Amino acid sequence: MGRARILMRRVHEADGPVAERVLTEAEAAVRELLALVGGRAGDDVRLVARVAEGHAMLAELATRAGDAEAGAELFARAASEFVGAGLPWFAVEYEARLAGLAHHLGDMVEAERALRAALEHGGRFLEPVGRAQLHLQLAEVVGGRGEADEAAEHALEAAHWADEAGEGPTLGAWARHQLGGFLVRRGRWAEAAEVLESALADLTAETHGDGTVVQTQWWLGDCLSELGEHRAAAERRLQAAETARHWPEQHDHATLAHLAAESLGQAGLHAEADQAYARAGDLWRSLGNVHGLVRSLRARAWLALRTEDGTDAARELMAGAVGECADALEVADDEEARLRLVFELGHTHRQFGDLLARSAAEDADDDSIRAAMEGALSQMSEAVAVFASLGDAALPPRTGAELAAGWLEADLGRPARAAARARAVLRAYADAETGPDSEGGDEETVRARRAEAEQLLQAAEEATAERG
Repeated sequence: MGRARILMRRVHEADGPVAERVLTEAEAAVRELLALVGGRAGDDVRLVARVAEGHAMLAELATRAGDAEAGAELFARAASEFVGAGLPWFAVEYEARLAGLAHHLGDMVEAERALRAALEHGGRFLEPVGRAQLHLQLAEVVGGRGEADEAAEHALEAAHWADEAGEGPTLGAWARHQLGGFLVRRGRWAEAAEVLESALADLTAETHGDGTVVQTQWWLGDCLSELGEHRAAAERRLQAAETARHWPEQHDHATLAHLAAESLGQAGLHAEADQAYARAGDLWRSLGNVHGLVRSLRARAWLALRTEDGTDAARELMAGAVGECADALEVADDEEARLRLVFELGHTHRQFGDLLARSAAEDADDDSIRAAMEGALSQMSEAVAVFASLGDAALPPRTGAELAAGWLEADLGRPARAAARARAVLRAYADAETGPDSEGGDEETVRARRAEAEQLLQAAEEATAERG
């Protein structure tokens, strides 16, 4: 055993890859030990422990040689032998190693089993830092299979034991980062915000990586947004975007700039929101992401409408969004991509119609109001046509646009056309299947559409009757 341990020390102390000769000599020494003890251990705890340690050494050598599967099998055997000998605390190290190998091999079930066993067998013998690490690894595995509540409990335990070990600013901060993420996943916004704020006080790019800092700020921004603290949410999202600005891949930068713009707009900071949307739009364009670009243009159009004399700018921006969709459709060669772009184009026409109708409501001049409403109707009709080209897959947005067009027809004094649109909606839903996964939409949406169509039809018929 002494010779085997000395040779294994050379393996552990090697700087970089271990020489083949060193591995071979160490393995030979371990196998000599096992051959000497094999079949003679009986109930002798010391001999059983020697056998277990020998198998653990072989596991280490197999792992060093690149055979992770053999390493995992041997670590499992060594741990089982220590437990069988009544020495479960010796099994902890090897169960932890086994968990890491199982995770690497994609065997999450075995990784979870080994981590739970390590925590159980370690008991009061585990050092606080070791207990923190095991809880943190278990949180990751359990969270990976969707059990966010239990994962949060393990992350909380990890943070506690990291603090006990004096590792609060390092391992503890990482544990609180993870805990905050699990709380976000469960929609526990206030708790998550408190935990993430605490984590940010200690997280540093040097120790934890700038990706961790950005993710924490991102999550915190989401929490603050959900809590209605939009200015604070914008601040966190802008901080994260500033860091992501320096990364080679710019998708996160674009997304964070877009989210920050949303928060700024909700906070009433319209000029700042427009700047952030413009920044996001430039990034989306550079990434070739038409959907992000179109949505940033639409958002800027709505912001422009809120400003004094901003109607022309709003129309120009929304027209630009329509144009971007149309241009992308001309060059799209993937059917799925084309389908998504057609949906985007339909929604853009719909929003353009809504925007023009809103601008009409704010205009005092009768001729301007009628012109705006005519423009809105034109855009709504385009939306209906675009959605209709998609068949039943776009039935909910098509009927929504159809009803909006119907009300515009009624406001423009065309009750017969309004009635025709209402009947078109009722026909569309006459045989449509409903349900959460159906193309017709959920039952609540269908009921609302039918009720609105009946209301529009009745209003149109009454207007026609009044005209005699």
